[in-house]
Amino acid sequence: MSDPSPFRSMDFWIAVGVALIVKVKTSASLGPAKVITTIAVAVGAAWIGTDYVAEVIGVPQPVAAAIVTLTAEGVMRWLLIASEDPRQALDLWKYWRK
Repeated sequence: MSDPSPFRSMDFWIAVGVALIVKVKTSASLGPAKVITTIAVAVGAAWIGTDYVAEVIGVPQPVAAAIVTLTAEGVMRWLLIASEDPRQALDLWKYWRK
C-alpha cells in the first residue's frame, strides 16, 4: 500500500487538506501560532503514519491520511490546552473517561 511518489498522491493531500480545514475551522479558540503548530504536527504525522494505519486497519491511504491528520491535530490541540491550563485539561480528561 506504499505510495511510490516521495511527495505522496494528490488524494493524500486532498484528504489531509480537508481534514485540516475542518479541524482549524472548529478550533477558533487557538491563536495563529498554535494553529500553525497543530497543522505542522498533523501533516507530519500523516506523512509518517499513513502507510502503517492504512495497512493495519485496511483502508485506502486517503482515508488513513484523514484519520491520522484528525487524530494528530486533536492530540496536539489537547497538549496545547494542557500546557496553558492544566486544570482545564484534567476536566476534559475526566469528562472523556465517563
